[in-house]
This record gives sequence, C-alpha cells and structure tokens, in this order.
Amino acid sequence: MKLGSYTRAAGSVGLLSAVMVLLGACSSDTTEPLPTETSGVGVVLASTDVSVTIFDVEDPEQARTVGLGADGSPVTMAVRGALAAVPLGFVPALAVVDLKEAMLLRTVALTSGSGATGVAFLNDSIVLVANPSLNSVTPINVLRGSAGDDIPVGRYPQAVVAADGRAYVLNAELDAFVPDGPATISVVDGASLTVTSTIILSGENAAAGVVALDGLLYVLHSGSFGAGNGSLSVVDPATLTEIEHHEGFGDFPGALAAGPSGDLFVGAFSYGVVVWSPSTDAFVRNPGDAIMPGGVPSASGLGFDEVGRLYTLTPDCEDPSTANRLDATYAVELTIAVGICPFAISFGQVEEGS
Repeated sequence: MKLGSYTRAAGSVGLLSAVMVLLGACSSDTTEPLPTETSGVGVVLASTDVSVTIFDVEDPEQARTVGLGADGSPVTMAVRGALAAVPLGFVPALAVVDLKEAMLLRTVALTSGSGATGVAFLNDSIVLVANPSLNSVTPINVLRGSAGDDIPVGRYPQAVVAADGRAYVLNAELDAFVPDGPATISVVDGASLTVTSTIILSGENAAAGVVALDGLLYVLHSGSFGAGNGSLSVVDPATLTEIEHHEGFGDFPGALAAGPSGDLFVGAFSYGVVVWSPSTDAFVRNPGDAIMPGGVPSASGLGFDEVGRLYTLTPDCEDPSTANRLDATYAVELTIAVGICPFAISFGQVEEGS
C-alpha cells in the first residue's frame, strides 16, 4: 500500500461461481457492500521540524512528511483512526492532520498563552487539549474545527489519558517548571465535560499515562531533572484512588507504553528503555540493564503497532533522526527516517480506496 494511492486486490473465482453470481445479479436489484479494508500507519512527531512523518507499517519506506506550520514546539500528540491531533506548544493552537491524504486539515486556535501540551481523543470527533500555562483543558471538535470553553483543572496539566467515557488529566503541579508538591489527576466526565474528582498522587511531575491490559491507570512521573527520582503510580479507575507507587525509574523518564503482554515500557533520555511487570510489581529490565536501541542509551518516545511490534525514537535535536522497530530480542530490525527531535510515536488506521 502506497500512502495517497491505494488499491484493492480482486480475488479470482471459478467459472461456475462467476455464472451464479452473474445470474444472481440479474435477478436482484440489491448488492452487498464490499467490506472496508484498512491499513496501519505509524506517525512520528518531530518537535524541531514542527512536522509529522506518516509511514505504512508494512512498507515503512512508503513515508510522507506533513508540516504543521512555521512555528511551534510540539511534544505530544494523539491519533485515532485516520486523524492525528497535535498541540503546538508555545503556539496556542491544535494542528489536525489527515493521515490518509497526508495533509494538514486545519489549525484550531486555543486561548492565548495556552502552552498547548497534552491531548487525547474522547471519541471520533472530540479531543481534550491541555493548557499547562493556563491550568485548564479545552475540548475541540477536530471535524468542525471548533473549540469549546476551557475547563479548569490542576496546575500545569501536561498529559491526558481517555478511557471508558472519562479523561484523566495529569497535572504535573509545577511552579516555574519545578515540581511543587505531588502530582494530581483531574477526572473529567466525557459527557458533561466537567471535573468530577481529583486524585492526589505520590510522585512528582506526572508526564505520561496509560490504561494497561489489567484495566488500571499507570502514571509515569519524571520527577526533578537530575534527581533520579522517576516513579510510577497505579490508579484504580473504579475507586479513583492511587493504590500503589513504585520508585526506581531513574532520571527524568518521559515516555510510557503498554505492551501486548501486559508489561509496561518506559523511555528516558538518560538511559533508554526499561520494562516493568505489573503482575509482579518488579522490573523485567531496570535502568541499570536498560534496552539501548541501536546501542544508544536514550529514547525520546516509544509505542507499539497493532501487531505488537515495539518502536522507539532516537533523540537528535540537531539532525534528522530515526524511529527504530525492535525485534523480540529488542535488537533494531528496521529504521525509519524521521524529522529533527522526534518526541512521540503513535499508530492509526486509514481506509484503502482508489
């Protein structure tokens, strides 16, 4: 499948089957619709380039780059189906990208001074965008390009996780970019778009979160830069309480993904990728034995495609960099050229058509 040029392969049938189909078509005015075929795409956000690279997961050489605008400092994004939503950092706006056509659909303005970092899809049309400089989140209809009223949350929200009709807004609780007490979660009801609960966590500087296979919400804390106090909180969505807190995640981890086996994968600029087992509450690979993709002891982002393959991003904020697909032994089996300073990778689905 080539991006922007899709084909559907037609299967062959025997002569008798063909005649029966033809006779059936002559005796009826109705036909069954053909099933929709989709293909997986990967999306890599490059912060310095202010762009995304879209690649076919089964043919990664088929890749296209989409610019998000002349300015910005994007570091987070959300992907759902054939759309990507990218907050633009110091530019108070959200970029919406059509992944099938590989084009910027629209840019939706946010309140001045937003900071625009952190986003999640509530459904096929609505995303919540975090405004860390304003201590709020904004609902945006990505299909219409319209923004709703800002919703007050905790201090410095910088990530959003959506699941089961709720959004969990991760508030880093920073003061002048320095942790000022424990991180919190503002729980937003997806229907009313109101904050219904606040959860106080044990870690500092909440940076990323994911709902894993066990149904629990895991929150990664970066801690203070240089302090080596990265940690992981475990939140029960049923009780909306923190039920566990684990230390030992090293210096300033920032990326988090749930693997197909249920293990959690954490990426850090300072050591690479560690693996945590929720079932045993222990490291499978700790910071001292971290995965170093391609021998590089650093990772700026990571994620899994639909068939469970792990990808990591090599941080390079001076030159074009790479996304790396790892095999079962965590060796790099494939590299994909991406932009300067890649920060996030995610995966979506596009419909094939002529």
